[in-house]
Amino acid sequence: MDNMGEAADLNRNLWPSSEPIGSHYSVTRALPEMLSHLAQHNIRGTYFIEAWNCHVYPDAIRSVAKAGHEVAYHAWQHEVWSGLDSQTEIGNLNKSLEAVEAPMGKGWRYKGFRPPGGLVTERTLGLMKERGFRYLSPAADRCAVAEDVAIVPFRWKEIDAYYYLPSLAAVRKRDGLGEDVLDETAFKETLLKRIDEVCAKGEFAAFLFHPFLTADEQRLNVVREVLSKVLKKREDGELWVATCDEVADWVLQHTEDFGSDPGWDRVEWKTK
Repeated sequence: MDNMGEAADLNRNLWPSSEPIGSHYSVTRALPEMLSHLAQHNIRGTYFIEAWNCHVYPDAIRSVAKAGHEVAYHAWQHEVWSGLDSQTEIGNLNKSLEAVEAPMGKGWRYKGFRPPGGLVTERTLGLMKERGFRYLSPAADRCAVAEDVAIVPFRWKEIDAYYYLPSLAAVRKRDGLGEDVLDETAFKETLLKRIDEVCAKGEFAAFLFHPFLTADEQRLNVVREVLSKVLKKREDGELWVATCDEVADWVLQHTEDFGSDPGWDRVEWKTK
């Protein structure tokens, strides 16, 4: 999962000034629904959360951790990471590391970071290593180890936003699918097919659902069907289902099996 509450909209000046802060539907309605489905299928995941939320939705963040899911870092307010200058990048990281102690406790530290926009700067890997992060989750093709940091990537075609959001038109066009948004069926069929491929080839995949994009029944049905197939494959012994930090630990314990190049996906689609 990625994104919580109003953080991204506030950063882009899209949140109406007349609307209150702290009661976003993605937190009050969509997140409990998502956590319930994960619990029903006995599946733990990773939630990349903007650190701004730590003082606004501390109880929601604690509920994620209490349910057995990993809480990971997604910038302060969903800033497009690759566009940050050095001072802003370091400042964003510093205040986030401080803020996360509010819901998680004194001395608690993130293990992983997914950069909003999917790309990083030339400084990011070094900062991750310096601040004790175990892994980075950018847009890329495969797991890798770079500067002693595990790369646990996502692919655009395996996230809901790729299908549902107009803002990802450039990525869809790059992939030959045109600029128009796609429907729930296209997303579901892609993930169900990908599960079979992962099992057959022994590969890695990270499926991503945004709570704010799963608030209606049709999209929730995609979540249910995908989780059901994942559960069946796990019960049949064909699939290891893990949080991103568990994958990162496994990669770092088997560095000889991984190169240093994850096959970065450098498509640029977002500037703010």
